[in-house]
Amino acid sequence: NLHTVRFSPDGQRLAVGGGNPAEEGMVEIFSWPVCVSLNTFSGHDDSVLAVRWSDPDHVASVSLDRQIILWNLAKGEREATLRGHSRGVSAIGILPGDQWVTAGHDRSVRVWDGPTGKLTRTLNQHTGDVHALAISPVVNDPPMVATAAEDRSIRFWQPTIGRMMRYIRLDSAALDIAWLDGSHLVAACADGQLRLVNTEQVKLLRAEPAIDGWAYAVACHPESGAIVVAGSGGQLKSMTLPVGK
Repeated sequence: NLHTVRFSPDGQRLAVGGGNPAEEGMVEIFSWPVCVSLNTFSGHDDSVLAVRWSDPDHVASVSLDRQIILWNLAKGEREATLRGHSRGVSAIGILPGDQWVTAGHDRSVRVWDGPTGKLTRTLNQHTGDVHALAISPVVNDPPMVATAAEDRSIRFWQPTIGRMMRYIRLDSAALDIAWLDGSHLVAACADGQLRLVNTEQVKLLRAEPAIDGWAYAVACHPESGAIVVAGSGGQLKSMTLPVGK
């Protein structure tokens, strides 16, 4: 099973994560666009759910085995392992200054110092498993992060200072989220709908049918405003959600 794909910062490589439940988790690096396998990293004891490039030579992966592993691509080996979550880890983001934010099935959001692997902060306001995490494209100090959980809430944080700024509760749990721009967030939900949220007013602007079944993943194009949502039965749909009235 493959759960996550991410392009490298230069767009020349692709990191893919997945594995076999309760057996092993793997990360494979491919060249792009030829898609030749360059390296495979096997060290997780359960499926990898998310990967992120920390820089062109390092990929971080999180897994249901509760581990966060940093892989050194040049050396072809594990460079660091972070532990602290009490259940599986489902999402990871990397902030300026090499601070990492992770979230998982223990309902927590955790902040780490990347270079040392030290856990610096734990945030516990969610009351359900956290499914997704997305970093605001606006360059702020401190940075803003959104998380979506089974409690049907989307929460907005300044995680480096341990502050939850605001939240909104939806009619259906968001399984994935993505920033459309600096003040709008798109949520792919378990009822198959796509929801558009104004993040400054913390207001639901609209809900539109997208997928028959569960909408598992969403991505927003950084320039055109196009939205791609993926879900049950292999469905993949492109759509737009106007942000104005």
